[in-house]
Amino acid sequence: MIGKSLKNTYRSITRIFLIIFLFFSNGPNEINPMQQTKILFDFVNKGKFGRWMIVNDGVMGGISRSKFSFHPEGHLIFEGKVSTDFGGGFASIRSDYENWDIGNYQGLILKIKGDGKTYQYRCRMGNDYYQVAYRNYMQSKKDEWKEVRLPFSEFVPTYRGRILKGLPSLDSKEIRWFGIMISDKQVGEFHLKIDWIGVY
Repeated sequence: MIGKSLKNTYRSITRIFLIIFLFFSNGPNEINPMQQTKILFDFVNKGKFGRWMIVNDGVMGGISRSKFSFHPEGHLIFEGKVSTDFGGGFASIRSDYENWDIGNYQGLILKIKGDGKTYQYRCRMGNDYYQVAYRNYMQSKKDEWKEVRLPFSEFVPTYRGRILKGLPSLDSKEIRWFGIMISDKQVGEFHLKIDWIGVY
């Protein structure tokens, strides 16, 4: 127990230094030092795990399967198998409803380790659970950790995989739900680790 506690303490300290680094970096691909970084989900501290649920293509007759778990080292693990049989083709997880108070931020930033596949990060606004989802894509590296930035301005409105025209842009102050999805005919096993999720 002591060893595990020390490991979690070390990880927490490491993340504090990471946030400080992101705050003060101003290279060509770094966060502007005048912007504040806010961690939304920290999978080391149970108070910041958040509540998640599985939503797979079974809602439309598909047979894709997935699950999520929290690794003792401090990751959310999203894994399963995508199948396009019976009209399916996606697996996803969603966060619980919350007013995130992120209207003054420019985008999302997260640290992931994947399998080389492409995943969607999805945002929903307002109170309607089944409303339009705004999506952006993130490309994972096989067995390598990487940080991904997803500007809110690059999210597009979709409904059941179709891009919708004539709708307003994603308004970050109205975001209430987050989600991660794998689709786009990427059949077979998938495995994604998420270290933390924040905004910048």
